[in-house]
Amino acid sequence: MNKKGGNVLVWILVVGAIAAFFLFRDGDEKSYNDSGYRSGRQGIISEKTLSRDEAIESYWDEIKDYIDGTETIDACSSDSGNCYDLDADISNGQVEEIYFSNGGYLYFSADIDESGNASDFDQNGNGWDFTIDMDSSIIDDAISDWASDNGYTIE
Repeated sequence: MNKKGGNVLVWILVVGAIAAFFLFRDGDEKSYNDSGYRSGRQGIISEKTLSRDEAIESYWDEIKDYIDGTETIDACSSDSGNCYDLDADISNGQVEEIYFSNGGYLYFSADIDESGNASDFDQNGNGWDFTIDMDSSIIDDAISDWASDNGYTIE
């Protein structure tokens, strides 16, 4: 084979290898999003977009660490059965202190779960159940801050 024919053959093989690489590189790689399975770069981009509910369901243990501030919650005494709407200090996803209208307060370390519920005993040994509105601004802010820090977009 002459030199010119050899060069043409090498170029054909190189171009063919490059074309095969691009045609078959996404073969079995698939990523899931709301509209079904997609492959390739579009699937990778869509992985970083979550609905609010998907974020809570899949990443609550991370998101709850962003819940900080004071919020009105439903607080129910297990002993008396009475429930109150009370302001609560929440830090890193835990109800830490509730405030009564008479100036009293109680301390807790109650972890808020993905449904907005928490339970704990106060410093006097009395049981309490708490519920935070999962549509409240403090939860929205936590989800937004978590998404921003982790490169996600919430739809």
